[in-house]
Amino acid sequence: MGLSTDDLGRVRVADVPDFGYELALGGAQLADRAADRRLAGWRLDAARGWNRGHGRLFDLYTQMYMPAFFDQVAAAVPAGIDPGSPAATAHLRDLARSGALTPFTRALADGHPGAVSTLNRILTAFRTRALDPYRRRITSLVATSAATASVRAAIGGAGEMLNSLHPSIRWDGRELRLNTVHDAEESLEGRPLIFQPTALAGRIMFDPLADSVTVIYPATAGPVTRDPDLDAPPQALVSLLGATRAAALVSVVRTPAMTTGRLAAALCVSAAAASRHTTALRDSGLIATIRNGQTVHHTPTRLGTDLVHGSATEQPA
Repeated sequence: MGLSTDDLGRVRVADVPDFGYELALGGAQLADRAADRRLAGWRLDAARGWNRGHGRLFDLYTQMYMPAFFDQVAAAVPAGIDPGSPAATAHLRDLARSGALTPFTRALADGHPGAVSTLNRILTAFRTRALDPYRRRITSLVATSAATASVRAAIGGAGEMLNSLHPSIRWDGRELRLNTVHDAEESLEGRPLIFQPTALAGRIMFDPLADSVTVIYPATAGPVTRDPDLDAPPQALVSLLGATRAAALVSVVRTPAMTTGRLAAALCVSAAAASRHTTALRDSGLIATIRNGQTVHHTPTRLGTDLVHGSATEQPA
């Protein structure tokens, strides 16, 4: 891939995870398509919740193609997949062209409700076991990779940064070469080039989209380990916000889209008191509030999530 000076100016390294990619690449790891020793502990833990019926997920994977339409299932507020979405349609079409359709994926391509429901159940169980308990660690690994790339760029420029991302990514001053499963030539044509560090990736992948081109590469800053228990707010957070407000923020971080009523029950306070706490947290930029009819949902901002996670790391093991 040739990169002009303007192209280099549009290169960026994502500093937050794409959990849709993480979920899809987690499936690839369990399917043994891209096994990685660094992920041995994660694989062992994820496999404990696996059953034979979940094996239908692997019908979506081949050596050449990986599903890239799990975004809604992997979101902080999960929803079901849409087999009619452009990404899903393109993936199922690729499977058909390569002769890799199975009865299950053929039913998905036809939009059969039973097949769609089955895949949603499998993905929900997989996300609950293999992704949700690791979100904090994955976020940390991705942020660390992005910060390291930023330092490299500041010291040595874009070229040194590109050559430091991963051994399978090489920039010679004119062309960007990616060691991917299959060879392909790609032109950016004005689209930004985004490098996405991904904790559950075992190899380089290339995802050309209509409005951007994404290069997925392994975030190798350390092992993927389970998040620490955040049931009780860390003392540092209590000192900053007060015990009840700190507990409110931790509850929203642990349970995105939490309603005011559920928060009041979790804090053992009245709904009015819970509302006052969420107002203060929202005004401080730590949470966001979304109204759905008569129900109010609270979700953490990145600042609120980082504040909880950062204070938690200061606690003794």
